[in-house]
Amino acid sequence: MALNINLVNGRSIHITEETYLIAWKYQSSMMASNADHYYLDCIFKGGFEDGKITEEDEENKLEGLVSAADWITIGKDNKNSLKTTAVLSITRD
Repeated sequence: MALNINLVNGRSIHITEETYLIAWKYQSSMMASNADHYYLDCIFKGGFEDGKITEEDEENKLEGLVSAADWITIGKDNKNSLKTTAVLSITRD
């Protein structure tokens, strides 16, 4: 299994069953106890083997994760996040 996340800038990110993903969703709360009303909630950490993204229909599951998230990080040691609106398509190798 291998997928490519194709970005609007022409770059492509290769995803395999070993790829670690972290996804965040934007949240806002006027009820926050401090002045920081805007934050991200982590909605997923893991890879294809973690059950949320499985080998069956992995392209559809990855599309769903990218659609639900506002930001994703690809790779466990990656310090850069990707805004999901930068994703143009997901294709299978």
